[in-house]
Amino acid sequence: MNIYTKLAALATATAALAFTAVPVFAEVTTVVVHPEDMATSFADVVENPTSWFFYNDETDTIDNSLGAFVSGPAVPPLGNDSVQLTVVGTQRRNLATYQFAGVKLADVTELKFSTYNTSIDNGGSADRSAYLNFNVDFNGSDTWQKRLAFVPRVNGVVVQDSWQEWDALSGGTALWWWSGFASNGNMWPDGNTNEYRTWNDLVTSFPNLAVRTTDPWLGLRVGEPYADGYTENLDAFKFGVNGVTTVFDFEKGIPLVGPPTDKNACKLNGWASFNNPVFKNQGECVSFVVSHKAQ
Repeated sequence: MNIYTKLAALATATAALAFTAVPVFAEVTTVVVHPEDMATSFADVVENPTSWFFYNDETDTIDNSLGAFVSGPAVPPLGNDSVQLTVVGTQRRNLATYQFAGVKLADVTELKFSTYNTSIDNGGSADRSAYLNFNVDFNGSDTWQKRLAFVPRVNGVVVQDSWQEWDALSGGTALWWWSGFASNGNMWPDGNTNEYRTWNDLVTSFPNLAVRTTDPWLGLRVGEPYADGYTENLDAFKFGVNGVTTVFDFEKGIPLVGPPTDKNACKLNGWASFNNPVFKNQGECVSFVVSHKAQ
């Protein structure tokens, strides 16, 4: 990847977080992510490492036009909405974050995500599905060592037109793949020749196995290198460390209405339609318009 210099400051920022924002007495915390919360640049990510963003895996760029927050489909696992990604041909798009820097896989106690694969306009295989992948550090050297990936169709049956939750741990039996397998002579860094290995096997074989610290990219990728595009929805990403789990719920949120720019918009109960800002009555709405026109 070519983004290391852009994210050099991220290691210090994310290490300082160390998940201390979650109270020690809490077991599950739900974080609702709205469109306005999404990072729009690498500078945003450095400033707020806990942000999410849409990522172009072909050009190594953040581009929030690649995905959308939508209602449904059907009944999402959390709330009313989800994130939707559509790819054409061999495009590869991600819902991604950098907030899990340096987390050791031995400390991960929950890792799940939900997908909805539509059959409409899906010209390719019915078993395709977004897969979880992240920049991996096998030995604690924090160098670029490619990615680990959890592929749903290797771990279960992909069902179209229905929400499915994927457990990327499955009690330690979930199968994982390494993107450097083929280029390393069809071997893992320790010489193992099995293309897929269980979570428990990896944690045991690599005691320092972790999400990379300097470039801790982690994403749910939609799209594979074959020429058939499709649409997929994502929701309910769950990441637990030492028994404390954060659940991410992706919601459109309430559209902002306002602020009013004309006193007439406050009349006939018009003041009650605004939520940016919220008014208690018509007089407060009119006062806002007058005071802001005077500025």
